[in-house]
Amino acid sequence: MPDQAFSLLATISKAETSSATNNEGRLSFVDAMQQMAIGSVFDILRRPKPAFVRELMKFSDANGELAYENARCYATQIVRLYRNQLVSSGRAQTLTRRTGVRSLVEIGPSFPNLFKENWDLFCKVDAIEAKDSPVAYLTSLYRFALNELEGSTAEAKRINLDLRRPDLKDLMIDQQSTFTPVPVLNIVHEVLGKAIRTYVDTVQADKDKTLYQLIAEKQHPFLFPYNFHHQQVMLGLSGKQPSLGELSYRVSLQVPATAPGANAYGAVQQPSAVAQAMMSGLSPEQQLILLEPRPAVENIASFFKRKYNVDYLDDASNPLNALKVFTEKTGLSASEVESLLAVRNNTPYPSHNVLPALHSDARTYGASYVNGPSTAAAMDIEFPDDAPPRLINTSVERFDRLQRMIRLQRWLNIPFAELDTLVMAAISAEGAANPGAVLTSNTLRALGCYRYLHRQYKLLPEEFAAFLHHLSPYASDARLPMFDQVFNSPVLFDTPLTLDGSDFSLTSTDSKTIKTLAQLCAGLQLPATQDSLWLLAIDTRELIGDAPQSLKRNLSTISSLYRQTRIAAMFGLAAKDSWALIDLLGGEAWRKQVVTGQLTPHADSAAEPDILDILMQLDWAVAWLKNTGRDISTLRRQLGVDASEATIAQTVLDQLNQLAGQACTAVLSAEQLLTLDLPSDSEGQAIDWWPLLAPLINEQGLVLARPLTLIEDLGADLTQVINEQLADITFADEAIKAAAINRLMEYVLGGYLAQHRLVEGLLQSTADLPLDRSEGVLRWEGSSADQFLSVLLQATASAEPGQTEALAEALNTLLRHAEVNQQLGLSAQALRTFLVNPHWLHPTFSGPLRLSLPSFYLLDRYCDWRNNAEKAEERLLDYLSHANRTSTPTAKECAALLAALLDDSATEVEAATKIFTTHKFAQSMSQVDWLRRMHSASQQKHLANAQLLKATALSPDSAIGDWQAVGEAVMAANR
Repeated sequence: MPDQAFSLLATISKAETSSATNNEGRLSFVDAMQQMAIGSVFDILRRPKPAFVRELMKFSDANGELAYENARCYATQIVRLYRNQLVSSGRAQTLTRRTGVRSLVEIGPSFPNLFKENWDLFCKVDAIEAKDSPVAYLTSLYRFALNELEGSTAEAKRINLDLRRPDLKDLMIDQQSTFTPVPVLNIVHEVLGKAIRTYVDTVQADKDKTLYQLIAEKQHPFLFPYNFHHQQVMLGLSGKQPSLGELSYRVSLQVPATAPGANAYGAVQQPSAVAQAMMSGLSPEQQLILLEPRPAVENIASFFKRKYNVDYLDDASNPLNALKVFTEKTGLSASEVESLLAVRNNTPYPSHNVLPALHSDARTYGASYVNGPSTAAAMDIEFPDDAPPRLINTSVERFDRLQRMIRLQRWLNIPFAELDTLVMAAISAEGAANPGAVLTSNTLRALGCYRYLHRQYKLLPEEFAAFLHHLSPYASDARLPMFDQVFNSPVLFDTPLTLDGSDFSLTSTDSKTIKTLAQLCAGLQLPATQDSLWLLAIDTRELIGDAPQSLKRNLSTISSLYRQTRIAAMFGLAAKDSWALIDLLGGEAWRKQVVTGQLTPHADSAAEPDILDILMQLDWAVAWLKNTGRDISTLRRQLGVDASEATIAQTVLDQLNQLAGQACTAVLSAEQLLTLDLPSDSEGQAIDWWPLLAPLINEQGLVLARPLTLIEDLGADLTQVINEQLADITFADEAIKAAAINRLMEYVLGGYLAQHRLVEGLLQSTADLPLDRSEGVLRWEGSSADQFLSVLLQATASAEPGQTEALAEALNTLLRHAEVNQQLGLSAQALRTFLVNPHWLHPTFSGPLRLSLPSFYLLDRYCDWRNNAEKAEERLLDYLSHANRTSTPTAKECAALLAALLDDSATEVEAATKIFTTHKFAQSMSQVDWLRRMHSASQQKHLANAQLLKATALSPDSAIGDWQAVGEAVMAANR
């Protein structure tokens, strides 16, 4: 470089020799400046004085402090000279044209005229080059960080800015980069992503993996694994909206009412067990960690490296035995480790009112899972006098259990003691099926159901644990055991409720039993009546074991009573109503499941429902009853589950007697045929007409009901039957035969109408049933006008009690169906349609339609559809007729017709119906109801039907692409 370029720099240091180096190989000042990339005095002043002096000493022996001060002086002089010699640009200023009188006056002195500023040196206030702009501020901070902070002192462990933010030095400063807001998280992702990518490219096994794959596979530190797409799904479905898994219940193909006693509720494309596990909020990788088998002997070292990032040789030298190392590797504090192991301040203690608990191992609470089922001493923390604290009684299996429990606690945010109670309750509910006390798919199902019920009903972990196993007789951290919280807080009697294993009876009159029953009533908040405490206690006595047994003062019996009562209270039901609802949905088998709280293997959708399935179905049933304004006792009576009194009010009895008299006059007889002037045969022989009418008239003279059809043409039907009966008789001519047939038809039809009017009048007066609904209600009940009148005539003609009871039963059954018809608001045409074609309600319905929970629900859904569709009812029924015609229609055609009735688009309907197995379009009311629920969920979630189905198809085994597609869809729907 020429000396002229450094002429000023050369003068700021003492005179030196002309040689480039001195005797010690040191550089001259000018050459040192060149090495330091300094080209002017201003470059010197941009650096802090200590940093300049320290860096100069590396190259030269020149006086750095003197050089720095001289550079400051020269820089000050240069700035002053620049300002003194500054002249205007000479560019003419644009002046505003003067008008009026002012335009006649010469412009006087002004600032622009007196001081001709060089406006090219100025900028707008909000320009990025302004000295008070954000760019100037950030540039100043950047230089301060580089020069003042990083250049002040040399530290080996310092992480420089270029290492933290390598992107800053390459950042282009322009209008967009300056004023466009960028989320900090995006910057963090970009910077960390580049750094991670740089490192990963050096690891051959991970070279081709994406960043999301890497963080999903990583298992240490314990904040991993992190599934980005699963997190997207969880965030997109958060808040008050249905979560993942819960969404499958909202759009389940079957509901408890259409599949009572089965396990179909919650299944769309995956079994309900998958939906329950998904409600836990755990990602596929997290579920895999919990369910993976314990490490094999040959994989122990890799297990500790992968899970804890420590090198393992043997149990004795395991670094995790040191408390300090264990806390560092797990991220726990010392107090959290104590809680994890249930030791020291978290040591559990038993209830003094549960005698067996006083003699059992206290580690059955708080740390039961991490200690495992072995008989070895429980883990503890040892504090030697001459060594750091350490964990004792550890093993490979226990470290495996510890890492699972620690992760699960972080993911669910449940205290260790309560989480252990919850997990062990699920394990205990499996009984002999889980002898190793390991986490299973049932554990995930239990966690999912708990989290759902906690969100919906604020259910506590130990309360839910009692749904599966026992009320806990243990506690820690100065809390009352769960048993005492329920039954002995506060103590209302002279002695608390004590469980000593002795028997007690509901009918015993001894003082101890009376007190026990009173304490149970107080703790469970139940009256000691036949339909409350007695109802639950009898079920417990009869169903808790394989055979009926005595009630005992033990945890099994008391926990069963608590379970039944708490479930009822959670759903806002009285104990008797909860019992009735469970019995309606699943009968005695379901009541036994609630009494015992057992969990069964759920390998597929064909598995028998257990307590978790029952809880989810009860949740649906309670919501349905509430939304429709019904109560369980009325519903059971209407369905005929609970028998009504076989008595008839006196006013109704008087009406029936009057009706019987009218029926006697309305019956047909052979004598009446003589008045019809019927002809003889072709040979003049008289015809015995009465036997010929046997297919139409019974022995009592009542006209028999004809098969029900969509379009009733009774005259044509009667004419056809009479014509068939006269086929073997020859008449003089066809005109005579036709006249005879017509007279017989009118005769039978007249009797039919007269007899039907009697029953129609009865139903109208007793049930307010419109006349046109009577025939449908009679057929729905499985009867007809002639059958009812036959029972009536027999009852009034006989004094036998059995005949009266038969009449009362027939009338009550008929009135039940009439009441349901009126409550649902079924039209005559709709009822006739579903009676003729019951499979239009549900594909599994065959034969005569009967009043049951499935048919009641689907008829209710039909009426709800009719009331909200704002379309003529004929269009709804016409669609079902069109979809079930003999020549199968196309899916696109049916989708277009149904979309107009659902206020949806044809493409959305067609996308949803693709999962139907037989035909790819809706053919029944159950399928239409599912489409309506799909449409409702789609509107709530702002997701298309295809996206909803993708969400319900997710499982731990789903591909990454499936999770990514759903995650992006739900996030886009929330923007």
